[in-house]
Amino acid sequence: MQDKKKDYHHKNLRNALIEKSIEIVSSEGVPSFSLRKAAAACGVSHAAPYRHFQNKEQLLSAMQEHITDRFSILLEEIIKKYEGTPVLLKQMGLSYVAFFIENPTYFSFLYTQSDIVIDLQCQIPEKENYRPYMLYKTAVISILEQVHYPLEKQNDVVISLWAFIHGITSLVTMSNVRYENWEQKVTDFIDMLQPAFLKNTEGAL
Repeated sequence: MQDKKKDYHHKNLRNALIEKSIEIVSSEGVPSFSLRKAAAACGVSHAAPYRHFQNKEQLLSAMQEHITDRFSILLEEIIKKYEGTPVLLKQMGLSYVAFFIENPTYFSFLYTQSDIVIDLQCQIPEKENYRPYMLYKTAVISILEQVHYPLEKQNDVVISLWAFIHGITSLVTMSNVRYENWEQKVTDFIDMLQPAFLKNTEGAL
């Protein structure tokens, strides 16, 4: 009879452990999580995870890094494609929501179970701040500078936009919140909000 344990290649098992662990932690929390649970979820021996991670803390760190890297790459692609155009803010917002619609457990883990730091005042070294937030902030500031938005208000705009997008994403990823056609409504919501910040400089871009 064929072995019930899954046949993972070295790299595939590492990724599988990360993905399954994100699901486990998102639903059960960090305290009850263990490498043994991760192994069981992947259908491998309880010793298999130790080929990739020394302990639970190292796996948790890898989970956080995995999501952050994927999210950052997505935002970097959007910035590269739309940099310097007025649709950049909208596209970044849509990409933010779409990323977590596709990966709802990422959102739950990242913002409720991980130890990421998001310093909205940016008083800590940039490399220690949450990378996707810094990418978003830099992109928003670049647009605001183009339209000569008041310097003293620029960070308020960044925080407001981030909070708006983050709030929508939070609703979208909650299993007990129901609304049809989120993708279209997110587009509508962003269309309504964005001009409120740039209405004084409309047409400047």
